[in-house]
Amino acid sequence: MSIPYTLDFTEDPADGWIAVPILEGRGADRQRRKWAKKSAELHCALLSGSGPRDKPQEKELARKLEAFSEQFPQKIPMHYMFVYAPDLRRRLVPFHFYAVDSEGPVEPVLDTLVQRNQPGAAQDPQIVDFTTDNLGRGLRSIRHFVPKGAEALCMSVNYGWRVDSHGIDLAMRTVSDDLGWVSANIDAFDAFARSLKVVHPNDIAVD
Repeated sequence: MSIPYTLDFTEDPADGWIAVPILEGRGADRQRRKWAKKSAELHCALLSGSGPRDKPQEKELARKLEAFSEQFPQKIPMHYMFVYAPDLRRRLVPFHFYAVDSEGPVEPVLDTLVQRNQPGAAQDPQIVDFTTDNLGRGLRSIRHFVPKGAEALCMSVNYGWRVDSHGIDLAMRTVSDDLGWVSANIDAFDAFARSLKVVHPNDIAVD
């Protein structure tokens, strides 16, 4: 899969964020397992500091990360995925990213990206301006809805930008039925989103 843009950051994201690879083709399962195991070890060590390692917790996190990396890209169109996991006692929060070539007036495009008029909302979405220096003009919405065939109220946090510098419209989104946990972390999601920038794949610096 060729993706004409890459996500980068103006500063390193806060502890708790994990970049999830989207792997395809021969050997993808093996690469995914290896990545999930290593990432779980590093993330648990980061969260525990100098404390003892919790092996069962590491194994459970590795299992979840492997499942996210394998299953989510099959269900949802995406180019990139990050998981927010600052407290492993709570549910992981996956965010996926997708971009298309910019087309048409910016206002209706941003409304679509943040699902302003998406049918099925339990109430009008809470929408705020989310223009950033790095990405350009944008919106962020918080939307409550009951998924088709379900009973529990869910919540989506949706970001959308018109990235003029690269000619793309970029969406960042998560959906969860853990309303309290997601609501409590909106500031963390906003800080992560504000640190994002889009670059050409060839412009990424390799340490």
